[in-house]
Amino acid sequence: MAVPQPDYMYYSTTWGGDLPEAAFDASLRHATAAVADVIGFHDAMGSDAAKRAVCAAVDVDAAWGGEGGAASGGSVSIGSFSASAGTGDGGYDADMRRAIRAQLVGTGLLFQGV
Repeated sequence: MAVPQPDYMYYSTTWGGDLPEAAFDASLRHATAAVADVIGFHDAMGSDAAKRAVCAAVDVDAAWGGEGGAASGGSVSIGSFSASAGTGDGGYDADMRRAIRAQLVGTGLLFQGV
């Protein structure tokens, strides 16, 4: 459903974020999508907690390189040599969920129903 997108002014003043505006802009789309994935069918447009969740997700995405987790794992093979980077519970997705849920706990936006 609908997720509020904070502007850079909200991010830098209200949230207290310290990313440059270009880095914020690069991570905003990924962060908003991650929050939408967590809240599911809830409409969060009027929620300050959802705005905070997007800001927290922006910070996580930027810390992971601002690529939506694209660089958070993978594998490479050269001849008979192969190496994989496991993501496990410490990967991009886990970091995003943890940051988002910390902002949404107690709001009802995490409840998915039965």
